[in-house]
Amino acid sequence: MRFARLIGYVALVASAAYFLAVLSRHAGALPTITWDRSTFAVLIACLALYLAQISAAGLAWSIWLNAAREVSHPRLAIALFAVSQFAKYLPGGFAQHIARVALGKRHGLSPPGMVVTIALEQSWALAAAVAVAGAMVLIVGWEPNGISLPSPLSVGLVVGLVLAVPPAIMWIGGPHRPRFLEPWLGAWRTTHPKARTVAPCFLLYAIGTANCGWNIDLIATYMLGAEHGHALLVINVYAIAWIAGFVTLVAPGGIGVRDAILLAGLTPAYGPGTALAATITYRVVTSVGDALAFVLGLLVEKRLRRPNITQDLKST
Repeated sequence: MRFARLIGYVALVASAAYFLAVLSRHAGALPTITWDRSTFAVLIACLALYLAQISAAGLAWSIWLNAAREVSHPRLAIALFAVSQFAKYLPGGFAQHIARVALGKRHGLSPPGMVVTIALEQSWALAAAVAVAGAMVLIVGWEPNGISLPSPLSVGLVVGLVLAVPPAIMWIGGPHRPRFLEPWLGAWRTTHPKARTVAPCFLLYAIGTANCGWNIDLIATYMLGAEHGHALLVINVYAIAWIAGFVTLVAPGGIGVRDAILLAGLTPAYGPGTALAATITYRVVTSVGDALAFVLGLLVEKRLRRPNITQDLKST
């Protein structure tokens, strides 16, 4: 675990060094933001879209929970998901998942069930990001605006590994799992989610990935004054950056890797100054959005923690 944390910090330092190098070289190209009504409107719209994305991801978790026989009302799942998101900034990369399990236990959800649903959530979110990146490659081309993407063979291997993760998780949670896992998971068992469970979750994750890229393009075009929008290209770059950050696993390295790839991918489209400003502005938007989600989610979670309220929600 210490080695993984060290890797995370090395990735963060390398990403920060890259940012500083770009900033020192292109500081004069940073665009000036005119703070007027339209700018604030775009900023509020981006925050609202980000909060809606968090709610959609929480709704998807509720679907996974119900499929795993962990009955949960969407309001509770969304609140727990929103509160736990702020923990992703802590070192280690797993704090948000640990926080979610701890919060869910307060409301009667079983830790083994939550662990498996979170694993399914992460694997299918990764699969959705790969699908979005693949779709955008088909639309905008393999090397859009001079951006060199990984080879088709490398992408194919990643896709294969991603698609193998959900069945592996269900095997671990199924009746034929290795015996050494029994002390950890006990008598808990699960079955492979049906298409009616996987499909809406996959769709919500794919829309969320596309929403992030669209938000960045809104910021670059309507806040930073970019001459042309590049929504499809930015969605593609964001999906690739998110996948790379996911593979890095350990925070805060994953966040730094994503931002570094975003900056590199956006530069050919918007120029170095606007690309740098868009990357930083989007990070500020998501950080503020995570803080708002934490506060709102905590208020809802505390209300649902009162006697009988969670039980009443489960029965509805």
